[in-house]
Amino acid sequence: MGRAMNASRWGWLLALGLCACVDGLVGGHDDRDVTSVKGAENTIEWDGFVYVDPGAGDDGIGAAIRRQVKSSLGALREQGIGIRDRDAQRNLDPTSWIRTPLRVVDADGTPAERVLRVTYHYRDTALVDRSRTAGAPLELPLLFGDYQAHYADLVPACTDERTPAGDSLWYHYHPGRSACRQKIATEASAIDDTTAALTEANDQISRADRDRLFMPTRAVLTPADDPRETFPEYDRLWGFAGDTSRTMLVAYAFFGVDQDESNPHDYGLREMLRYQRTLRQHFPQLHVVRTDPFSMLLDFWVDGKKLDGVTWNDVENWVIDNTGFPPEASTPAQRDQLLAQVVEHFSERWIYWELPVDVELGGVHRNMTVQIRVFQGYEDGNPEVRQHAQWRYLEAFWDADIFSYTGHSHFGHGPLAPFYYGAGNFPWRYQVMLINSCLSFNYYDQDFIDVHPGGSGYLDVVTNGLAAYWEKMDEASARYLIALIDGHNDSWSQLLQSMHVDLPWQRGYDPMRAVNGEPDNQFDARATPITVRVRD
Repeated sequence: MGRAMNASRWGWLLALGLCACVDGLVGGHDDRDVTSVKGAENTIEWDGFVYVDPGAGDDGIGAAIRRQVKSSLGALREQGIGIRDRDAQRNLDPTSWIRTPLRVVDADGTPAERVLRVTYHYRDTALVDRSRTAGAPLELPLLFGDYQAHYADLVPACTDERTPAGDSLWYHYHPGRSACRQKIATEASAIDDTTAALTEANDQISRADRDRLFMPTRAVLTPADDPRETFPEYDRLWGFAGDTSRTMLVAYAFFGVDQDESNPHDYGLREMLRYQRTLRQHFPQLHVVRTDPFSMLLDFWVDGKKLDGVTWNDVENWVIDNTGFPPEASTPAQRDQLLAQVVEHFSERWIYWELPVDVELGGVHRNMTVQIRVFQGYEDGNPEVRQHAQWRYLEAFWDADIFSYTGHSHFGHGPLAPFYYGAGNFPWRYQVMLINSCLSFNYYDQDFIDVHPGGSGYLDVVTNGLAAYWEKMDEASARYLIALIDGHNDSWSQLLQSMHVDLPWQRGYDPMRAVNGEPDNQFDARATPITVRVRD
């Protein structure tokens, strides 16, 4: 990073040496071990600073720090690292902040306004790609101040997209780009030069310093011990422990929209059908028992004539592979007719699939039905759509044994955001949850465990530390469900491994999935395996 870390200007920050370390995390939150195949749990720490108005209170200072910490999500994502604490809500301790009043000095040496420099220490749980060398130094240039207001100065030199939305600048921030590294070095040099000219360096900062775009710092990673091998609580999932009168295991599977629901090639519809295909290939006995609103899912028409014998395979091949069209749909226009009907049949409705199974544990037999309630459609975009999505999630939170969502994260502020829900929205029953979206480890991990009435004793949450690509994302979601119900008794690490998928550009892609809530799981499938047999 060139002069960005030279001693004359940045040495004071690095010299803090993480002196503000405290035992545990702020706010009474204890670190919990997480299980991951690709990622290793670490504690991450760094020291930073912000400039605020002299009269700023804790709330104003906290908002400035949170905005800066938010930019670490992009900077760390670039290095294969994800952090847990949503919007730095848990890990800021105002009692440890160091407040220093300063005078801003203009380029001509004229004293100007006063500011308050507030230094802070940040500590969080991080998922770190296991390929990263343990103990290697981590340069972490963060964005400074109101960086959204400086969009034109940062885009595209410091982003992984040419025109990202202003309110997602922090997510697309990639300081490792060569053009961005040069901007950081140039700014650091200018600040060094103007600081050297100050007459009272301890009480003054230059205008260049006050108006900076970047705050280079260095983070320290401390690996945690790998957790013990744990299993989903299969006995509780199937009702052998707890509600032994249950005859149904209920799974909810939600699929969002990528860009345009009316487009049959939209990833949302395509990947939902891939999910369906993956499940059917593993469980041929799977069948639809209900749709709401009602739809004859396999009834299709071309030029006013009904097609005979359309199968699930046909529909999946049309949309996923653009193959298998019948002779009656030989022209592009006729194929478009069929694809438009797929959208009409499968989007914005509930589709209930069922699988009859016999389950056995320790000589105790149970006849069960696995019911998979699937919904693909918009979950955000306007207040009415958001409200209906939240109603669907409320139903699922209460009724589901197994929950999954696959789609956009909406940067953690969509209708699935945990802060919309409370303990009364969940039952006192063991549940497992998958949020298969980008950076869901930051947005959804600990937050759902905190709102569940049974905490980690009743909820295990699978999230992603890095980007989760739409391509084959729903195949991974299907593998999650298969591993939970197929009777192979996978441990959590085996289950996460089974979710790896081959992308066109990378084999065995894993967006650094991890499960949280599992350290207190008691069931050991090696000692008491569960047998699951599908009934014809």
